[in-house]
Amino acid sequence: MSSERGLDETKYTLTEHLTELRTRLGKALLAVVLTMCGALVFAPEVLEYSIQPLMRVLTDRARVETLLVHTDDDEGKALADRLEEHSRVHFLGLQGDLSKVADEIRTRAKTPRPVDLVLVDSATIGAEGALVSDLLEGVEASPFVVYLVKDAKDPMVAELQLEGAAVILSPPRAPVLNRVVRRAAAAAGKAGMGDKLVVLSPLDPFFAYIKIALVVGIFLACPIWLYQLWMFVAPGLYSHERKVVLPAVLSASGLFMAGGAFAYYAMFPMMFDVLVNQMMPDTLAGSFTVDNYLGLLLRMTVAFGVVFELPLFMAMLAAIGVVTPELLRKYRRYAIVIAFIVGALLTPADPLSQVMMAVPLIVFYEVGILLASTMQKRREAAQAAALDDEPVAD
Repeated sequence: MSSERGLDETKYTLTEHLTELRTRLGKALLAVVLTMCGALVFAPEVLEYSIQPLMRVLTDRARVETLLVHTDDDEGKALADRLEEHSRVHFLGLQGDLSKVADEIRTRAKTPRPVDLVLVDSATIGAEGALVSDLLEGVEASPFVVYLVKDAKDPMVAELQLEGAAVILSPPRAPVLNRVVRRAAAAAGKAGMGDKLVVLSPLDPFFAYIKIALVVGIFLACPIWLYQLWMFVAPGLYSHERKVVLPAVLSASGLFMAGGAFAYYAMFPMMFDVLVNQMMPDTLAGSFTVDNYLGLLLRMTVAFGVVFELPLFMAMLAAIGVVTPELLRKYRRYAIVIAFIVGALLTPADPLSQVMMAVPLIVFYEVGILLASTMQKRREAAQAAALDDEPVAD
């Protein structure tokens, strides 16, 4: 067989193979370490950016669920706009009927996100003088209620204060409104939620920088360590297949980075929303450590990066004749089961995370079968061409 178009005919002993593997792994590790050292310069900024998926969910959970009851259209809409823009407020809407507000409060009291704060224009109380507390008799998750009055000398002020109600002037000044929101957050048990991740040791920030630099190093150095991996398996390929090293490494690098980006931008927001907002009961107060978060970040991004490599890996195995498309189709049902097992092992316990890892695995397995078919045809064509080039014996 011609060495130009056939396999590399160089024979290696087991010791030489192990030496070659050690050399390739050493170069790959060196590339990761050097990239990691460079990333340490920007570690604080990268760490701040990396925790945003969890912080956004925690911040949303800590927002004060607020209703506004107002009769004055212009003033009510102006205050509603201020509540919409408030960073600690989740504004639920503007109402003019106090009884309808009471019904909404009762309905939301049965949900994970009950109403925390109600701002009531004193003009909506009406002649019968029914307060919000009167309308919410028997509701366990009663919100913090604040009444808005236009004049401190209004007789209604004294009456409300005698009832033990909180009263502020309307429209409220920004510091007053902020104070009201903080009091409502404290009453709802949301004070201090969503501000920061927890560290349990003085060394935790240092190790946090090391971990986030390691994540950056693994992803930025992936063209180098993937190239080293390719060069280790290259002797098992045909010469024309070894010539596609640059497209193969670039494709593998792009897929690996795409997997990490998918985990960070798509997987994390939905996963944390399910874990924190839907699965965590109100009786629990979450204290999330930066060490655990970064461990999850490293595991999930690298896992999804590897998952995204599956089609290319299957194509390479088909190219060197280890697997065939027929074999891959035969074991498709087992691959589906394994995909869900891998999803259960590498993700948190929620079903959404498991499915979000299992589905790409299954899709990429099918893509890998298509690529394996293409590589098998090319391999057979290369073998046929190599046989045609062999001299015919006399």
